[in-house]
Amino acid sequence: MRDWAERNLPDEARCHLRVLNIWAISRTGKSVKQTVYKLSRFFIAGVIGIVLGCCFAYVPAENNALAQSMQEAQKVRLQKLQIEAQKVFDLRRSTAQRFLWDWGGSETTSISTYDDPVLISDFVYRHKRRTMKNNNFNLWGSLNLDEIHSFYLRLQGQHIDYNRGDEYRSSENQLKWNLEEGVGECTYIINIDQAVKKYFKYTMPLQLRLTAGRFNTSLGSQLAYTKKTNGVQLDVQSKWVGFKAFAVRNLIDEENIDFSVPGFRSSKRYFYGGEVSYKGFEKHAPYLFALIQEDRSGENVEDTDQDYDYDSRYYGIGSRGQLTNKLYYSIEGIMEGGKSNPEAGTATDGTGLQGPPDVEHIDAWAFDASLHYSVNVITHPNLSIEYAFGTGDSDRSAKVVTTTPGNKEGTTDRNFLNFGYIDTGLSLAPRLSNLQMFKFGLSMTPSEFIKKRNVSLNANFFLFRKDKKESQISDNRAVLPQRNIGKEIDVSVVWNVFSDMNVSMDYGRFYPGAAYYYDEARDNVSLTILYQF
Repeated sequence: MRDWAERNLPDEARCHLRVLNIWAISRTGKSVKQTVYKLSRFFIAGVIGIVLGCCFAYVPAENNALAQSMQEAQKVRLQKLQIEAQKVFDLRRSTAQRFLWDWGGSETTSISTYDDPVLISDFVYRHKRRTMKNNNFNLWGSLNLDEIHSFYLRLQGQHIDYNRGDEYRSSENQLKWNLEEGVGECTYIINIDQAVKKYFKYTMPLQLRLTAGRFNTSLGSQLAYTKKTNGVQLDVQSKWVGFKAFAVRNLIDEENIDFSVPGFRSSKRYFYGGEVSYKGFEKHAPYLFALIQEDRSGENVEDTDQDYDYDSRYYGIGSRGQLTNKLYYSIEGIMEGGKSNPEAGTATDGTGLQGPPDVEHIDAWAFDASLHYSVNVITHPNLSIEYAFGTGDSDRSAKVVTTTPGNKEGTTDRNFLNFGYIDTGLSLAPRLSNLQMFKFGLSMTPSEFIKKRNVSLNANFFLFRKDKKESQISDNRAVLPQRNIGKEIDVSVVWNVFSDMNVSMDYGRFYPGAAYYYDEARDNVSLTILYQF
């Protein structure tokens, strides 16, 4: 049909079409017909992605504080999956930026089953097994013009399904139409140095890039901050120094870190951050960063007797690099300041009336250091050791991720509370608050033995301890005033079946320590399949 149409075009139109074909082939290696055909496929797939993004953006129902507290570990596990998926998206995106335009997608299916002890009476727990299925569909497209302008759009659809009775919420598996959550990324990037070179014939001594829209960003090792947000970011690269600065806001309906806030399903936080790295050393990359977090969440149901604002500041210093030929390191320290609010107490005017408490100052810190050693023998084993620490508060009366009941009024809040991520295992998966973590790891590629390519085996051993034994951790079942939280063993196998498909199997088993009333081990088993096209 297309050939018939071309034969019946006027001579002038056919001449214009030949010229257009020559231009298209010179720019993209594809004719106009091929380009239009591919664009039509992209358009159809885009419409499908929008529909899926609108239909299957998962939104949990309202739940109470107890249910929310039981979800802390699961939120950490889901964050790990999101970060691993983002690495795949970033890799594909960097490849796509070499072309005029490109598109693709992915489908991730995972199923996990895990023990989750439930409190049925005072200090009495019943082991409950929960099963969750998680399906993620992503469709992305990119367009690059003259190596100056870059457009990127990634649509997503997600559905989380629990077995009946395993859901944390009162009503299970709720879906709603939501284009906001259906857009995973949407960015416009301008390479300012390339624009200046082309339009003003001046070569800048540095690379300058501005990003606007919805994107993922982080600071340092991601411990203090890593999030998908809406905003702007400026990246500067020179021969000696790297710099980035951003001003962003969290996504609409993002769950509040503090679930004691009335209407905690509404969160509104602004983040202003910057990072400077020095590139003058051959084997070391030191850096500094700072982050300001402003809480503007408010309350859907006003509580006149309690303030919930949590405004924090983070200042970090770190470095990563190579110590010897096969020994690599990473180290980072973070100071947290700002202000928070404790639980409302008795007024100091002698009336005995309850009122809003005074603002408390935050004085907390965290530390993370690791070593990785590669052994040049069969299976290429990689040995690692890591120590991470986040301060706690000895007079904090409840969980480390809530405002109320918090630490004692009139005292400094020394509990470290971050907006980032650190790998703390599969089963316990605690936040780095009031926590010491020792991690010993071994990874290898046993392809020489099993005659299968692209198979990796990873094993990690964790030891967990409290900073302040009187306080709790993110798992509110570790209530006894003991430092020994427990130990955990994790094993994972990753198989890259094809270039566009991999399968991973993960198993984690946690053994409670003296901080728990029970000593039965609990585990987490998950299977994940990722397909890209």
